[in-house]
Amino acid sequence: MEGRVIAGINNIYTVQVNNKLWTCRIKGKILKNDRKYYNPIAAGDEVQFITNGYQDHDGWIVSRKERKTSLLRWNKKRNAPQVIAANSDLHVCITSTESPPFRPRFLDRLILSGEIGKMENLIVVNKIDLGMTDFIKDRIDNFKSNGYKVLLCSAVDGRGIKKLKRYLSGRVAVFTGQSGVGKSSLLNKLDDRIEAVVGMISRKYNRGSHTTNSSRMYITDDKSNIIDTPGLRELEIYGIEPEELSFYFPDIRKYTHDCQYPSCRHLQEPGCAVIEAVNTGNIHRDRYLSYTSIYEQMDKNRREMYGRA
Repeated sequence: MEGRVIAGINNIYTVQVNNKLWTCRIKGKILKNDRKYYNPIAAGDEVQFITNGYQDHDGWIVSRKERKTSLLRWNKKRNAPQVIAANSDLHVCITSTESPPFRPRFLDRLILSGEIGKMENLIVVNKIDLGMTDFIKDRIDNFKSNGYKVLLCSAVDGRGIKKLKRYLSGRVAVFTGQSGVGKSSLLNKLDDRIEAVVGMISRKYNRGSHTTNSSRMYITDDKSNIIDTPGLRELEIYGIEPEELSFYFPDIRKYTHDCQYPSCRHLQEPGCAVIEAVNTGNIHRDRYLSYTSIYEQMDKNRREMYGRA
């Protein structure tokens, strides 16, 4: 039989076939090609499975179809790449204006992960009912000027929800963001039948607590397929080399051909056109610092992986 994985935890997966759900495990080591991954199966995967012959709606996954897209991160604790979601065509990068605070550099990482995974990105700024500082408005304007789609929302008063619902209609989307930005709250606002668990914000640390402990796909009343993911405290990039990073920053990419050296990393090399563009204000300084932070972390991970730290 063939079906789609809508959830999975502790190597037990819920597979949907039409309107029926099956509880499945991986049979033996048949997914040996994914041995390097922390998780061989993720929400959104299309799989083939066989029934176990003993219990109704129980089965064994025997193969996984090739993924059209995949959202990846580097799982530092497990020292392996991790698939957050599969086969989504839209990556919804959710942030908040406050509680937790707006973190544009974290958004840069989310956007980058979506582009590496070959998905369209949509930035959703939630909690606009709490107000927006000049810094937030400045960075949002910068995202827009670089071609990114931005939607302002509030799960409290409903602003932007209709626009978001129209954008998601008929799509397969994955929601990502820090803990506490309101992914589950937005999901509940989109369809009140879902009843995703909503967490509280820590007053001491001004950040959210984990309430979603694994990715899960929901189907809304307008047939949108949305994968809700656990909140992220950090996101390490996987899937490209550090030298490729500048090609994923459109504002940086357009200056790279003017650098003095073809192999310029745009960090501190002489004759770097990117650094000159930062100094003249043509590239947002905070955006550039985000680039350098990601580059240095990726380079460090590579050196540690190959024993050159």
